[in-house]
Amino acid sequence: MTKRHPESGEPIHEDIRDSGTPHFPDPTDPRTDPTETTQLPAVPEEDPEPAGTAPAPAPATPAPRTGRGRATTGSLAGSTWVAMVVGLLILILLIVFILQNQQQVELNLFAWSFQFPAGIGYLITAIAGGLIIALVGMVRMMELRRQVRKLRKQLR
Repeated sequence: MTKRHPESGEPIHEDIRDSGTPHFPDPTDPRTDPTETTQLPAVPEEDPEPAGTAPAPAPATPAPRTGRGRATTGSLAGSTWVAMVVGLLILILLIVFILQNQQQVELNLFAWSFQFPAGIGYLITAIAGGLIIALVGMVRMMELRRQVRKLRKQLR
């Protein structure tokens, strides 16, 4: 059965190359024959689900694939490369900072007195702060490992 326009009664041609929306033929276009109708294959309708049942869940979207058939994920080598590039950029900025801060400063620590460039002092302070943070992180990791061992013993 051909679909017809509700007002003019002209046949509606469905073009599957478009977004699936029906369009009306242009009677002035010599390439189209307004009397010709294109019959698309009938699509069987699905039975509605019985009352009281939940609809089936939508299928999961598969992960994007590479040319070798594996899912595209980050790798340890890629992460290491990015970390090295970022570290190199930070190192370059640090060297520029040290070279621009060459004025001598004096540090008094208990009975000792030191004189060195300000940039080197900032560098030593940053390294000490990083070591303190690493120490705190190491203690936290050891604590978590101890908790995991304890939970594994309880499960056995």
